Amino acid sequence: MDRSRRIRPLAIAMTVLLLAGLALITVPPRVSAGTAIVFSEDFESGQISPSWEVRDTNPLAGLDYWGISNYRVHGGNFSAWSAQVGTQSIGGQNNSDVHLYDDEMQADLVVNLSANGFVSLTLSFYYYSHTESGGGDWIQAWYEAGGTQFPIFNNTGGTGNKFDLASVAVPTNVERLIIRFHSDSANHGFEGAYVDDVVLTGSESTPPTSSVSSLPALTNALPAPIAYTAQDNANASGVAYAELWYRLGTSGNFTLYTTPSDPFGQWITRSIPFDVTFAAGDGYYEFYTVAVDRAGNAEAPPATADASMTIDTTAPTLTVTSPSSGATVEGTVEGSATVNWGASDSLSGLDHFEVSVDGGAFQSTGVTPSATFGDLAAGDHTVTVRAYDRAGNVQTASVTFAFVPSAFPWWLIAIIVAVAAGLLLFFLWWKRRKDEEEEEGQPASGTEEPSAHPQQTSDAEPKPEHEAPPNELSPTEPPVSPP
Repeated sequence: MDRSRRIRPLAIAMTVLLLAGLALITVPPRVSAGTAIVFSEDFESGQISPSWEVRDTNPLAGLDYWGISNYRVHGGNFSAWSAQVGTQSIGGQNNSDVHLYDDEMQADLVVNLSANGFVSLTLSFYYYSHTESGGGDWIQAWYEAGGTQFPIFNNTGGTGNKFDLASVAVPTNVERLIIRFHSDSANHGFEGAYVDDVVLTGSESTPPTSSVSSLPALTNALPAPIAYTAQDNANASGVAYAELWYRLGTSGNFTLYTTPSDPFGQWITRSIPFDVTFAAGDGYYEFYTVAVDRAGNAEAPPATADASMTIDTTAPTLTVTSPSSGATVEGTVEGSATVNWGASDSLSGLDHFEVSVDGGAFQSTGVTPSATFGDLAAGDHTVTVRAYDRAGNVQTASVTFAFVPSAFPWWLIAIIVAVAAGLLLFFLWWKRRKDEEEEEGQPASGTEEPSAHPQQTSDAEPKPEHEAPPNELSPTEPPVSPP
């Protein structure tokens, strides 16, 4: 057969296997719905874990315990052997040196459980057994509930130099599982029992619950932490992960939040880093969570969102409107100059402004978009303005200008002008009054000047009673005829 024809099917098979491997990598592992692993143990830590207890309840031939061995394994590098710790009652050798168990053993490997949140339980494990056939040597599995032990598995004789799988049902009221190796008082020249890959699975159908915690009204955090609580039923499978669902605004469908690092949106931390760059950008968001337990049960979405928050990661716009950069500003002798600016923020709104001159400390102007600076010396000055929005974002703008103080204070000039105008008005008023008074004191035309002689006093000589008027003729003088 042509070699290329032999290689082509092999290449196709390898390609199919490669694609299948990639699919296994990209598809998230999910437990079948309703079933979860309650606990598992593969002993690959190289030691008996703290969750297990080892004991020998029959000390007649000395104490012999389960321990970690690499002599026989089902998978990996280690398994648990029933006689790893202890010595031979005859000969005194270490059990692990001769790979034999001892007489009069009842070695227990015990784990405590609380699994009444499940509706059913199944215990499975792989075991290797080589014991006396037909005697009192065997490996068993027991469960304990209410202080009473009940057998659920038994093997005597052996497994034929191989590991076999045991799978047995366990009641949900179990409090303790026990894997027990027992030997009688004779014929112990065998290896005993090994166990590996112990798994207890449970079935349950009640979903967990969760809720997004209270969130601030505004934030500029990127990402914004979304805290939530999640819990499963007591002694059930437990919460496996939570999904975060969001929407922008108050209407429309919710979207599962995913990121490049978590493309399936399965969060196991109790705070989810919500990055708006992986969502719909800045804006008002509503959120809820969906918890999924280890049995694959998912809670139903809530009727309304758990919490909401406005995420604003954009700084306000800010522009210095006057003076312009490089301008010359004429101020006062005291060195006073005013800077004006304009700002806006379309999402969370403006909160306040701060200003600084020549690198000094920033001072708040509240919401006033201007500031007047006094005591400026002649020369160049730089004023820096900061605009803050209510989410905490800040925008900065600066302007540099040349300051020239005025030669004379404007307010002093104004006072002098006012005083001079007042004095002028007062003088004009006084001059007019003076002129009016002089006009009132001048006699009218054709009137006789008043006598310069003083008026007679009361003790002057009195006039005759019948004295004739000055213009009246004397009776002895004749009348004068007209010419």
